[in-house]
Amino acid sequence: MIRTIIGWVIFFPTTVVLGTAAILLSLLDPSGNIPHLAARLWGRTQLRIMGTKVRIRGQENINPQESYILVSNHQSNFDIFALLGYLSIQFRWIAKASLFRIPFLGWAMSRIGYIPIERDSPKKAYRSMLQAAEKVRKGVSVIIFPEGTRSPDGNLQPFKKGVFLIALKSQAPILPIAISGTAKIMQKGDWRMHPGNVQIIIGPPIETAGIPPEKERELSERVRNALIHNLAQT
Repeated sequence: MIRTIIGWVIFFPTTVVLGTAAILLSLLDPSGNIPHLAARLWGRTQLRIMGTKVRIRGQENINPQESYILVSNHQSNFDIFALLGYLSIQFRWIAKASLFRIPFLGWAMSRIGYIPIERDSPKKAYRSMLQAAEKVRKGVSVIIFPEGTRSPDGNLQPFKKGVFLIALKSQAPILPIAISGTAKIMQKGDWRMHPGNVQIIIGPPIETAGIPPEKERELSERVRNALIHNLAQT
C-alpha cells in the first residue's frame, strides 16, 4: 500500500512537470523528437519509483534509419512506461482520444505528435489510421496495441479488425514487440501498484511491401503468431 501511495504521489507531479517540459520543448522542436525524450524520462521515472526492473532483448532488430509499425501486446498501463522508457527508437503512439483531454498529459501528447483515435466511430478511426500511415511514410515510427485494450488476464486477446491498415497503407515493416510482467505490477481495473520484473522481446521485422489490402487477415495472423512465440520466451 505504501508503494502504491508513493507511486501515485510521484505520478501526478512528474506528469505535470515533464508534460510541461514536453510542451515547451515542442515549441523549439516541432518534429516532437526532443519532447519525446521528456516522455522517455517520464516512463523510466515511474518504473524506478515502483522498483521495477526491465530486461529488453532484440534491440539489434531495430534499424535506427528505418521507420516501423511497432506492434505490442497490452497487459497493463505499465506497458506504456516500459516501452517509452526502454525502446531505443523514436516513435509516436496511437491512443484513445479520451487521454488527449487530460490536462498536461493530453496536451503534451498532442504537441509531441501522438495520434488520437475515436474507438466508437469507425469513420474517425479510419481517418486516424490514415494519419498514422502518413507519419510512417514521412519516417516516423508508430506504435499500436492491436488488442485494442488491456488484457484482463495477461493472455493475448484477439486483434481488432483493421488495425493493420497503417502497415498496408504505408508499406512499412512491422516490428512485433512482446511484453510480459506488467500485469503483475498493475492489473486492469486495479489502482494498486506492485514492484516487479518486466521483459520486452523485439522480434525480427515483418515486411509488408507488396501485400494487398485483402491479405490483411493473413498479415494479422502472422504478427499474432510472432507475438505468441516471443511471449513464450519470456
